[in-house]
Amino acid sequence: GNLAQLQTLALYSNTLTGKIPAELGNLAQLQTLALYSNTLTGRIPAELGSLSALTKLQLHSNSLTGTIPSELGDLASLEWLYLNNNRLTDIIPSELGDLTSLTHLYLKQKAGHQLRGCIPNDLDPDSRSFTGGTDVSELGLDICQLTPPESPQQTPPGGSSGGGGGGGGGGGGSTQRPTCTNGTVVANPSANADLVRDCVQLLTIKATLEGSISTSSRLNWSETSSIDTWEGVTISGVPQRVIRLELDISGKTLEGSIPTTLSRLTGLQVLDISNNEFSGRIPVGLRALASLQVLDFSNNRLSGSMPTDLGSIATLQTLHLANNSLTGSIPTTLVDLSNLTSLSLAGNRFSGCIPNALARVAQNDLSDIELSFCDPVTPTATPTVTPTATAAPVGQDLFLPLVRK
Repeated sequence: GNLAQLQTLALYSNTLTGKIPAELGNLAQLQTLALYSNTLTGRIPAELGSLSALTKLQLHSNSLTGTIPSELGDLASLEWLYLNNNRLTDIIPSELGDLTSLTHLYLKQKAGHQLRGCIPNDLDPDSRSFTGGTDVSELGLDICQLTPPESPQQTPPGGSSGGGGGGGGGGGGSTQRPTCTNGTVVANPSANADLVRDCVQLLTIKATLEGSISTSSRLNWSETSSIDTWEGVTISGVPQRVIRLELDISGKTLEGSIPTTLSRLTGLQVLDISNNEFSGRIPVGLRALASLQVLDFSNNRLSGSMPTDLGSIATLQTLHLANNSLTGSIPTTLVDLSNLTSLSLAGNRFSGCIPNALARVAQNDLSDIELSFCDPVTPTATPTVTPTATAAPVGQDLFLPLVRK
């Protein structure tokens, strides 16, 4: 995952076994990933969702299992998506409907293995043209029914316990969604449609944010109280949006994983979940927060590598990830954060070297990291690469044909 300039990785029709490395998500320039017709197993890494330049993803004809990562919906440039002839299960993520550049879509699984649920409306072949073809009509699934924006008659008077309570946020198979259009949570919901969506998103992830903490420490978010009274939530603007989510709340320690769907709160300027007990990986896809200025995940129990797409949040001024258990290299993409004025990464277990350009950040704790700065690259020191029989000229594809199994 350190071949920063690699554009095409084509290892199809071999006898490859094992899992797809999550580190492939670090190949920031990758445009084509073709691993089809092998015997690969395990899950599709969510980290692939950070490959912002990817146009072709071909993983078909393997033995991959688990779910389709919703993070694949962040691949805005993706044109080809081949996941068919595997052993994937569960629902088709609605986020795949955000892939507006898709021309090829194949999802049908091997005999005895089937995706369930419904086909997202934005993938309906009757209303969308896939010029390269699709097999979604062969999945035996109905098109998802659109949820009316306002349906108070479907919500019982005590409905708040279903959306904002302990179990509603986990998405345990219920088709009911939190209600934010009753005039209580969001004032004048018809004029603040984006805030309604933010509200639904927060209520949906509430249980994930709380983990298994005691009842006395739970967030006060509810369908029966105004969103501007919710702990850690700040709204502003015309029309209104959630612009700050600050969960460093005195007397409360949140735990669990960081929901990947935080990236849907696209009005956020501040995202601060510091000083809690969150664990697991930092989700990919946070680059969708195009207005984000402060990202503070410090003093938690986060692990895994730092997503390279953090370097795509051009507005970011503060990045604090200190005192976790992060591993891997410090992404070179962070040097692209030209507005960054505060960087805190100490107290992790990074390897490799520190990108030289990060030393320019006015406030940083790089001296507290037990790594050396990377040697500066000079044009005269660039080595000459001797082509081999398996190498192609730099910038050219390593393969041309597509064999659909």
